Amino acid sequence: MGAIFAPVSREDPKPGRWMLPLVVAGLIAFTFVFVNALPEAEVPINGTGSGTGATTTTTTTETPSSSTSTTLNPSVQEFIQTTRSIDRNVSDLATLAQQINDDWDTRDKEFAETRDALEELETQTTTFADSVAAIDVPNPAADDWATVTDSLAALQSAAADMLDGLVNAAGSAPRLNALEDYKAAADTITNALADVRDAVRDPAA
Repeated sequence: MGAIFAPVSREDPKPGRWMLPLVVAGLIAFTFVFVNALPEAEVPINGTGSGTGATTTTTTTETPSSSTSTTLNPSVQEFIQTTRSIDRNVSDLATLAQQINDDWDTRDKEFAETRDALEELETQTTTFADSVAAIDVPNPAADDWATVTDSLAALQSAAADMLDGLVNAAGSAPRLNALEDYKAAADTITNALADVRDAVRDPAA
């Protein structure tokens, strides 16, 4: 009995084995096209980069603020408050001197009342000047403080001259001139006290 041979088929018995190479080839072609379609990578100006991609950095230069907060020493703060108190007292004395003289010139006050008021003004001025002279002054303000004390002495002298002008002068001119000297000395003290405060706030100025 002769061998029976089945006819040989020319068809590939495993057609699926050709699919994998085709799929791989398709993936390679798709990847090539996709990569070429991507935009070119940006290169940082400074030549450095990171794995997260290009980063644009904006640098802003700011000028440091020139204003600084300065905390004054408690003793300096107390001294400044003292100078403000002196300032107010000087202003009050000058106002009182003007009022006493105005009351006499308009004859709203009698001679005896005006004399007593000017005597009291002289006493108050002297007592005030002595109390200011006893104040401990910080070194940076020493020069300006000398102007304060010199003007307080002028204030005392003007107060005495007002009283003398009322009691001993024939006319009103000496008394009124002394009043102007008193007010001028008060203004000088006020200006000097402002300089004193500036000096102790900024010793380097």
